[in-house]
Amino acid sequence: MLLPIFIMVPFLGGILCLLCDQYSLKIAHYIALILMSIVFALSISLLFYDLTVYVPSIYGSHWNFEYETPWIPRFGITFHLAADGLSILMLVLTSILGIVSILCSWNKIKRNIGFFYLNLLWILSFSIGILLSVDLFLFFIFWEVMIFPAYFLIIFWGYKIDNKKTCLNRYIIANKFFMYSQCSGLILLFSILALVHCHYISTHILSFSYDALHNVHVNFFLETCIMLGFFLAFSIKIPIVPFHGWLPDFHTYSPISGSLDISGILLKTAVYALLRFNIFLFPHSSARFACYFMILGLITIFYTALIAFSQTDIKRLVAYSSISHSGFVLVAIYSASQIAYQGVIVQTISYALSTAALYCLIGQLFQRVHTRDMRKMGGLWSSIKWIPGFSLFFSVANLGIPGTGNFVGEFMILFGAFKNNILLVSIASFSLIISALYSLMMIQKIYFGVHSRSNDVVIMPYTSFREIFISVSLLVMLILIGLYPNIIMNISELPLNNLRSVFSNFILITRL
Repeated sequence: MLLPIFIMVPFLGGILCLLCDQYSLKIAHYIALILMSIVFALSISLLFYDLTVYVPSIYGSHWNFEYETPWIPRFGITFHLAADGLSILMLVLTSILGIVSILCSWNKIKRNIGFFYLNLLWILSFSIGILLSVDLFLFFIFWEVMIFPAYFLIIFWGYKIDNKKTCLNRYIIANKFFMYSQCSGLILLFSILALVHCHYISTHILSFSYDALHNVHVNFFLETCIMLGFFLAFSIKIPIVPFHGWLPDFHTYSPISGSLDISGILLKTAVYALLRFNIFLFPHSSARFACYFMILGLITIFYTALIAFSQTDIKRLVAYSSISHSGFVLVAIYSASQIAYQGVIVQTISYALSTAALYCLIGQLFQRVHTRDMRKMGGLWSSIKWIPGFSLFFSVANLGIPGTGNFVGEFMILFGAFKNNILLVSIASFSLIISALYSLMMIQKIYFGVHSRSNDVVIMPYTSFREIFISVSLLVMLILIGLYPNIIMNISELPLNNLRSVFSNFILITRL
């Protein structure tokens, strides 16, 4: 009964925030913070269980924690949640970023606070649902409903200045995000139904169970079509070139907490889904297309890294760098290397933390200089305390400086994937030079050089304790992972090895 609590606490907490908002302006902040702290404490407590004790299912899969109850038995749909080391790590990451999102929006949200936290907590609740669902219908439900609170965040609390064009653009970008997400959901739904139909034809049992659908016997052509459907649905959310068009625009017009949720939580659920579902349910066809997917990852790395150079908006630059790093993840997943798989998890968690920190700092900077345009900045190093130093650290962490988790993740991805595809990984490694250049260029334009601020800019030199606490906490976590990555690798090793072993068997057969 523990697993449903992770979904129910933020879901009911969002409703509570909405109801209590009318009694006090600040109460919704405290309710949201306390409830997400409870989720964080519970997710940490899971790590102290003996992760070598498994709950076996009737299909032979093993989970550390499992909860199942009938939901729509006529169609073989159950409310089936399960977690292993991989799920628990993503759960901890989601709860950490949830707390950071709440702290970031503490003094920035001035109106409809209860409704704001309803949407924020529901994004977290549905994201946790995605991470825990092992019934594909339930997984689809969470995948689909997560769109709506994210849509409302950008509509009601998105970036706006006092002109009609900006307001109109916000609605256009929100609708663009909605349409991309709807396409992703529709493709995923058809793919799930096709897979369930194939299972029904071969066994005469209607089931949406993850374990049952893993054993479906289907011809290669049909398996390939369904696998590509799953891959396309997840690629839109990660996102991968050429399905990335919605992400930079979304970051441009979303509030800081919305950017945090999208980059740190929503996108990571797609990476998790690619690992959990695509290569495990369709190992044969995934192995056949592995080389093409790795090339797609390489194109994503370089294309978006080069576009990042032309950006003048800081949020757009960070958004494009985020997409570029997604290419590394794609290369690692389809390399079928155990070391690269471990690197994917370290990189996913570390990059989510460093990107979240950068978005927080961008929000703090915007509050002081009222612009995100780097052409209007410059010479801010001595004008604002703390923020420039933290910005420098998280920028170099983002490009993978030794001593941070990002370095460990990137090194393991490149080292692990190198064995399987030397040429492709060698080319990909050159992108690290590009990412270093645009990260340092960003710091130089904002904090160094001649003052170029307009007269109406208000400089607030002091940084609040809350802002320092957020940056220091994320900094400590990044260094901790960088110095002692075993805290992640020990927990994720077994589930990742199980996923990879199914996939790598077909990689070997394909190469033979």
